Amino acid sequence: MCCASELLQLTAHPAVVAIVAGSAVLYFMLFRKSQLPAIPFELRPPPESLPGWQGNEVLESPSIIVPGNPELIQCFDPATGRSLGQVKATTTDELEAKIERARKAQKTWAATTFEQRRQVLRSLNEFVLSHQREICQVACRDSGKTLVDATLGEVLTTSAKLQWTIKNGEAALADDSRDPGFMMMYKRAKVVYQPRGVVAALVSWNYPFHNTIGPVISALFAGNAIVVKASEHVAWSMSYWEQMAKRALNVCGHDPDLVHFVTGFAEIGVAVTSSPRIDHITFIGSPEVGKLVMRSASANLTPVTLELGGKDCAVVFGDADMAQCVPVLMRSVIQNASQNCIGIERILVQDTAYEGFVDEMTRRIRAVRVGSILDDKPNTVDCGAMVLSNCADRLESLIEDAVSKGARCLVGGHRFAHPLHPKGQYFAPTLLVDVTPAMDITRNETFGPIMVVMKFADEKDALEKVHSSPYGLGSSVFSGDRSRGRRVALALRTGMANVNDFGVNYICQSLPFGGVGISGFGRFAGPEGLRSLCVEKAFTEDRFPLVKTPIPPIVDYPIQDSEKGYQFTQQIVAFAYSDSWWGSIKAGLRLGKLSM
Repeated sequence: MCCASELLQLTAHPAVVAIVAGSAVLYFMLFRKSQLPAIPFELRPPPESLPGWQGNEVLESPSIIVPGNPELIQCFDPATGRSLGQVKATTTDELEAKIERARKAQKTWAATTFEQRRQVLRSLNEFVLSHQREICQVACRDSGKTLVDATLGEVLTTSAKLQWTIKNGEAALADDSRDPGFMMMYKRAKVVYQPRGVVAALVSWNYPFHNTIGPVISALFAGNAIVVKASEHVAWSMSYWEQMAKRALNVCGHDPDLVHFVTGFAEIGVAVTSSPRIDHITFIGSPEVGKLVMRSASANLTPVTLELGGKDCAVVFGDADMAQCVPVLMRSVIQNASQNCIGIERILVQDTAYEGFVDEMTRRIRAVRVGSILDDKPNTVDCGAMVLSNCADRLESLIEDAVSKGARCLVGGHRFAHPLHPKGQYFAPTLLVDVTPAMDITRNETFGPIMVVMKFADEKDALEKVHSSPYGLGSSVFSGDRSRGRRVALALRTGMANVNDFGVNYICQSLPFGGVGISGFGRFAGPEGLRSLCVEKAFTEDRFPLVKTPIPPIVDYPIQDSEKGYQFTQQIVAFAYSDSWWGSIKAGLRLGKLSM
């Protein structure tokens, strides 16, 4: 108390205040890095994104195909079937021209500082934060999701990636000094991360904003230009996202040709992946198409990162905190109508908690309401539409197969005919229980609001059932025993695991994202993701100006005595890499003798 009063008396003295304030100012002037501020910009969203918009007709048979015209893509709101107009598919000539402009712009961009790149990302982040509703409404209109799901899956994830890259990207790409080893102790050794050039991302339709802008963030910060092939299923919103990225570049004084979006059907995808002027490919999609991407890229040995979906599991032990676990698992299935690559598609519940878990989920899933968040009355929609028009047949077939083999469908199990939106694409939230690994639904990604529940007895049984699927993307373990939760999570053959949670590893943007098995390989996000977009160049230089690598006369070409030269190099190896000092000393003495 006495010390505190003395401190207050000292800080009240004008001279002390002046010294402290002056020191603080001097510190910031000398030691704080200058920060380029975000530059605000505006971009008007398309009018179709406004709630209640009804400017076009409802399509009789919603489809992205325009009969008789393969050059056009029919866009529509999957929640209502209402037309959003048509978008022209990118031609191969247009693609080549865009790649050429991107390559030209990248040569200048590669020379920018990390702070200049951060300014672009800050400007983009400020726009995202101040235009959340507009961004969410555009995503909702094009993909049929709800505003809550858009905020969590489109905006939150994008801002998390932006902020992590702004704060940590430079450290991830800084030169990485390495130990040169005993023999090269007079050298400096390091890894230098240099831009690849023009990279490409072919991304899925489930999160049209985040899936397209996420690769742009990483590519730009790593010093690359990028071509994004947006899915034809969400081609309507593509222009808005592209203009957002270009405006952020433009207002900061950089060439908007660093970013190009293209869209179209399989032909344009093949043109991107087979182009010899694309230096890296990130693909998000199915295992079947991922194999085609690899095959196409192999013609030019273009490196690829593949994220090919999952059949993610959640293992729920009897001692789990059900009050926390149940709501988390509801969101893991219902969010975005479970059109999530890391959505939980198999829930394994220990036999001691199984019946109570099923009863609670039955009550909850029956209460879930589906509809159009932009067109229906407030507080009437929990779950949105399905983006793909042909998915219902496949989902119903998987459920029928499971039921025929002993599963029970307690809720849903079929497509949903919405009374207000008869042309909307909905699937009824479904609860399928008593599922076993013998059923097709445990080995095929559903990408639909279907909660699959399986029973297990112990850890060994749970691991065997989890590993019956060829996928290995994400996973969750719920247990009140922290040791068991950690042990089981680390034993799962997956690329990502969360204890007592779902999907939060992706909000931790410092972590890499990717899987094993048919879920793909390579990683995006985290330092690993940024570095994958760079050439990892091994670099050495002399540590001291006057100490350089000499070539001893005994092994200088032309070699006068081959046997003596061989013995000399043999002793160099023994001298440098012997396990004992005595071994090195003996080799050193032999080297001296051979050099005479």
